[in-house]
Amino acid sequence: MPPSHGDMSPNPTLHAARVREILSRAQGCRVVVLGDMVLDEHIVGRAQSVAREAPVMIIKQDSRYAVPGSATNVAANLRAMQSEVSVCGVVGDDDAAVVLREQLAERGIGTAGLIADASRTTSIKLRIWAGGDRQRPQHMVARVDTVDRRDLDGAVAAELIACLERAIPRADALLISDYEIGVVGSDVVAAALPLAREHGLIIAVDAHARLGRFQGAAVVTPNQPEAEAELGYALSSPELACRGAAELRERLEARGVVITLGAAGMVAAGEDGDPVLIPAAPEARVTDPTGAGDTVAAAVTAGLLGGGSILESALLGELAARLVIRQLGVAVAGTAEILAEAGAGDG
Repeated sequence: MPPSHGDMSPNPTLHAARVREILSRAQGCRVVVLGDMVLDEHIVGRAQSVAREAPVMIIKQDSRYAVPGSATNVAANLRAMQSEVSVCGVVGDDDAAVVLREQLAERGIGTAGLIADASRTTSIKLRIWAGGDRQRPQHMVARVDTVDRRDLDGAVAAELIACLERAIPRADALLISDYEIGVVGSDVVAAALPLAREHGLIIAVDAHARLGRFQGAAVVTPNQPEAEAELGYALSSPELACRGAAELRERLEARGVVITLGAAGMVAAGEDGDPVLIPAAPEARVTDPTGAGDTVAAAVTAGLLGGGSILESALLGELAARLVIRQLGVAVAGTAEILAEAGAGDG
C-alpha cells in the first residue's frame, strides 16, 4: 500500500478543556525514567572586550546555576506535570552527582534508582551565555561537555537492572531517554522492555539513534535528524515528513510516532488515521530550543497516561514546547502554564 501523504489541514488544536481533562487524569500516575543522567550547568554573563592573548570574548560572569538535564530533564518535566516520577540511571561518585541528586530531590523525583559508579564521572553539559542588555540579548557562545560514553560495566548494568526490576512493577509508564552516553545498553533494554510489557506499562522512547531496538513501544519521539537517519531519506517537505512518520511507526510496530521538526513544528502518526502535520505556533518566540525535545517526550507520555490519543498527546507536546523555548537554558513546562497556554490559544 503506498504511504499516505497525511493530513496537512491547518492548525489542528487541543482545546483547554481537553488539556485539563488529560492532565487531570495523568496527575499522580507513576513514571519510571530510564536513561542518561546529566547535570546541565549554565554560566550567564556579559561580553566586555576581546582577550589580548586570543581573539575571543572576555565574559563577565553574572550568574552560574545547574539544573537537571537530558533524562533528568525529562523527569523534571513530568514532575512539573504532576506525575509521580523516579529515575533509573548511572552517575559518578563526585560533586556533580551530589548536586544532581539534590536537584531531583527538591523537585520530588525519586532517586533510589541512581547508581553511583566510582569509575565514571557524572556527565555535565556546561553552556556559556553572553549578552544581556536590550540591544544584545543573551545567546550561547560555547558549550563544554564532560561526558563518559563507555558502556556500563557488567556489575553496574546488573545493579541498574535490579533497580528497574523493583521500580517497573509499581509504575504506569516507562520512558526511555537515550542520549547515547552508555546507560541504555542492550542488556538494560533487553531486561526493561519485556518487564514493562508484562506489567502493562505505557512505553515511551526518546532515543538519539538505533530506534529499531525499541520495537513495540507505545510511542517514539525522535527529532527530524534522528528519524531521517533511521529512515534513510530526508524529510524535506511536509509530504515526506508525513510519509516518514507513517513508515517509521510501521517499522517499529509502535502505537504512534511523533517527529519534531524544529521551526516546522512536528508530525504525528498513530494507528487511527493518517499522519497529521502540527505547525509551530506562528507567534512562537524562540529564546533557546535547548531541552525542547525532552519536554515533548514528557508531555506526550503524560498525554497517553491521561487517555489522550497519539494526536492529542502530540498537540500537548507542542503546547509544552512553546513554553520552554521562550526560556533561557533547560526549562520545564508545568500544568498551570500549559493550561494557560491552551486557554490563550482558545481565545
